[in-house]
Amino acid sequence: MSRELSDLERAAWEKALALWGVSMHDPRMRPGEGEKHGGAPAWFTFPASVTVDPAAVATYGGTDELDSVFAHELGHHVLAPSTRIDALKIRHQLGRTLQAAGLAHVSDGQVALLSNLWTDLLVNTRVALLQRAEGSGDAEPGIVRMCRALYAPSIGGEDRLWWVYCRTYELLWHLVPGTLCAPQPPAAVAPAVRVSQDADARDLSQTLERFREKERALREARSKAAQIEAELATVITTAPETDAALLADAVRTFASDPVGGALRFGVVTAPYIAERDRAERSGRRVPAVASAGECADDTRPASAQEIGRILADRRMDEPLPQHPGISMGETDDESADGRSRGQRLGVAETLGLYPATDADTVLTEWYRMQAAAWVRPVTRARPPQAEELPGPLETWETGDDLAVIDWAATLRSGPVVPGVTTKRRSQLVDETEPVPQGLDVDVYIDSSGSMPRPDRGSPAVLAAVVLALSVLRGGGRVRVTSFSGPGQVAGIPDYSRRIDEIIRAILTFFSGGTTFPIDLYAQRHLTARPAPGARQRHVVVLSDDGLTSLFGAGNPDAEGIAAAVRATLTTATLVLMDRWHQVADLAAQAGYDVIYLETMDDAPRACAQLARTLHG
Repeated sequence: MSRELSDLERAAWEKALALWGVSMHDPRMRPGEGEKHGGAPAWFTFPASVTVDPAAVATYGGTDELDSVFAHELGHHVLAPSTRIDALKIRHQLGRTLQAAGLAHVSDGQVALLSNLWTDLLVNTRVALLQRAEGSGDAEPGIVRMCRALYAPSIGGEDRLWWVYCRTYELLWHLVPGTLCAPQPPAAVAPAVRVSQDADARDLSQTLERFREKERALREARSKAAQIEAELATVITTAPETDAALLADAVRTFASDPVGGALRFGVVTAPYIAERDRAERSGRRVPAVASAGECADDTRPASAQEIGRILADRRMDEPLPQHPGISMGETDDESADGRSRGQRLGVAETLGLYPATDADTVLTEWYRMQAAAWVRPVTRARPPQAEELPGPLETWETGDDLAVIDWAATLRSGPVVPGVTTKRRSQLVDETEPVPQGLDVDVYIDSSGSMPRPDRGSPAVLAAVVLALSVLRGGGRVRVTSFSGPGQVAGIPDYSRRIDEIIRAILTFFSGGTTFPIDLYAQRHLTARPAPGARQRHVVVLSDDGLTSLFGAGNPDAEGIAAAVRATLTTATLVLMDRWHQVADLAAQAGYDVIYLETMDDAPRACAQLARTLHG
């Protein structure tokens, strides 16, 4: 339960508010609740709120510096991260750096740790500057005194990342080495090289003769893997003293840009997480500092809107800055849209950053953002209106035509002073408006086991989303059917303009065989009413198979359906990764166009071009 502020706490709170120059409702004082938050003495939440456990504050020696405790938590709302969406963006950026550092799995706890360290660095540094500015020149800021008490128990610890963090404060605050951490960093813990001593030690004579060669190869592979693991231990190197200096520079450079600076901070600190992770996976324990808990207390999953805003921020795709002497996995690979990937998070890694959010929500927003670069809707335009539209008032200048003076507006401006109070009414040319296209596109996407999985990054899914967005933005409608083996059919039954519904249908994945749903195809198009007016109907099928089943292969009763359906359509196009062009003749006879793909990575570009063609 919360209690009211005491007189001393009220004075400390008012002092912290004045330090930042802000106004905010009172903090919630909840004695004993810090245990529920990892032992944190204070924490912040969104919407803006501060909670303090005064008992935990006393445990960490902060009672005499309560105004600094308050100022620190206020700083998270004023400076870093300042908003929930920026908090999520910071986490996203740090997740990218952890991925690039070579972690096999990026956990929510690892991202939260780096996010807390980064925002704390920015806030504490600013609080120290503000306190120094309002106090006497030789007085040590309260936040520095508080950190002395808070970090003193960890001096001499073996956590290298924590040493770098504390050393960064010493550099920023010009403290004598050894004030917040040991003068020298703890030694790195090398991973243990483990070699299997059980199965590999057995005599091959105990293995059946027909399996001996495979067993021998397996043992050699295990041995080689152990050697590679040992070599990888030297790939990620850390230099604590240098890294602390780099972090101090990052704090100064990005003092007011926590999202932009998160990449620089992560590039320096992520290797320490990877270093610890590799050692622990080899069986060695790496002691970590007993943290005083995290300041952020926001466990709500990111919403679809929030994920969309995060992924739409171009900073999320910026290349990672190179850490001096450390390879962060730079690549020259290009994404499906031809742009360098840099260290952009793939869909699987993005899913890993939002474990509490519905996976389909993350996938929908990820593919929507990836498709945005491809979408170029083409629309017809209305002819300009015959009459111009009146625009805003402008100043009539000496030399302008007297006939265009707006005398009513001029007289309302006061005494007539040519070129000063004289007014004229501007005219706007009526801009052409796009005419929604009478366009229905029926999309069939193969979700058999040979197609890329949507949750691992699928160019086919991206291509279908590109096509759908292009059609929708041109005023058309889309229907989606995902198909695999017999009976494995799903999607939306009617043409729609609801993008979320459409993308979720595209994301459906069966991972079975490949059989085109010819019966459904016939039912939809051979019994459908003719398209009203000038409305056009198109069919697009996307697959990595020849799709002979579309033309009745193995089903004589279905041989003429594709051609019959084609007669009801404006166009029908197959987008296929069909190396042998198995359906070339069948498609030509039935009137279907075929776009052949060399690889499925070519699908987004092909569908972007197809969308332009369909719009005409």
